[in-house]
Amino acid sequence: MNLSAFDGLQLPGSFFLQGIHLTSSDIIDPIGRPALAKSVIQGTTISIFLTPQSKEEESISIYHEVLEALTVAFDSPPESVLEMNEADFEHAARAAHQNFGFASPENVINFLTAYGFHEK
Repeated sequence: MNLSAFDGLQLPGSFFLQGIHLTSSDIIDPIGRPALAKSVIQGTTISIFLTPQSKEEESISIYHEVLEALTVAFDSPPESVLEMNEADFEHAARAAHQNFGFASPENVINFLTAYGFHEK
């Protein structure tokens, strides 16, 4: 998967994806559990860090992290994501991979649009 294709991707709400980076460092979630990926939001910039995993799991992690990051970053996220928890983001990401295919800039935008994220 060409992760550099995501560099500078314009996301809904004037956010952009600075990049997706592979890391050999352990990733720990906010409550101390091991994780496969994490997002860092700084202003309108989102960066995603992935641990080494299969290409399919990388794709799922990208869908998951972008949806979760935008949900957190948006002042008023769409109602479709307001009550989502970690398991819901994972389920949505797996469904996106199945329905849209491997994560690509176009597929990620289509996925976000399906959840109600639009330019404001």
